[in-house]
Amino acid sequence: VCHGGDDRNARPGRRVMMDPVSGKKAFRLCCLLLVFAVILLLPLSAGAETAETEADVLKLHCFSLGKADAFLLTNSDGAVLIDCGESRDGKEIVSYLASCGISELDALIITHFDKDHVGGAAKILKKIPVKAVYQSNSPKDSGEYRKYVQALSLLYIEPVTVRQEYTFSIGNASFTIFPPEQERYLTDESNNSSLVTAVQKGEKRLLFTGDCEGERLLELLETDPGHADLLQIPHHGKWQVQLPALLKAVAPDSVLITDSPEESADYMTIYTLRQLGIPALLTRDGAIDLTF
Repeated sequence: VCHGGDDRNARPGRRVMMDPVSGKKAFRLCCLLLVFAVILLLPLSAGAETAETEADVLKLHCFSLGKADAFLLTNSDGAVLIDCGESRDGKEIVSYLASCGISELDALIITHFDKDHVGGAAKILKKIPVKAVYQSNSPKDSGEYRKYVQALSLLYIEPVTVRQEYTFSIGNASFTIFPPEQERYLTDESNNSSLVTAVQKGEKRLLFTGDCEGERLLELLETDPGHADLLQIPHHGKWQVQLPALLKAVAPDSVLITDSPEESADYMTIYTLRQLGIPALLTRDGAIDLTF
């Protein structure tokens, strides 16, 4: 509705109706403006959603170090390293952390003190600040272990020897460490002292088992390990009679095996996984990256 102005024939108080053609143009213009506004707002909304999703992601990097363990878990709030491979692997792990922009570790978990788990620890500790170190309760007389202890002493780090179930969180990820139930084992003492670590992020759960052998696996089964979306097969895929029971109890969607072409997982382990229809990820094929 227009009033007076340019319509010289309009009387005071008289309504002048808009031209139908002009009305249609105005309506179309309003529609176009509304469409453009929606288009402009959509990328902003999608971008915010993407940023929120990326911040919520838990990333797992499984190093390909042959028959040795090293697992890096990161989210927007920090980083945790489980085991450090052999001595020669320390440099590679430090280099990878630098390439990811990781300047410190919130936690380092040493499942046990065999050289293929603690070997790279001394070099990592000297190069990367570590807020907390969690370790097994069974020391081992070896050069790798001594270097690890020396590095801790040099840096005034007091490690936590885990003898009771222990939980800590990094952002939205919760880490629960399950210790061995005995101080000494009759067989495979070092392997049976392995710490088991469960990582929970939302509904997703990962289970890392170090080099657990028969006695330790029986302990784990008696306490009900619970379902895990991803299970690390203990001791680099070595066949153990408790393995079928562990797979049944955990019911993993997939499993992870750290082996090498020269020292590959046992045939019976691979055969059992195939029979159960459980996909296996093998570090002998290269480093593995997963998100949860």
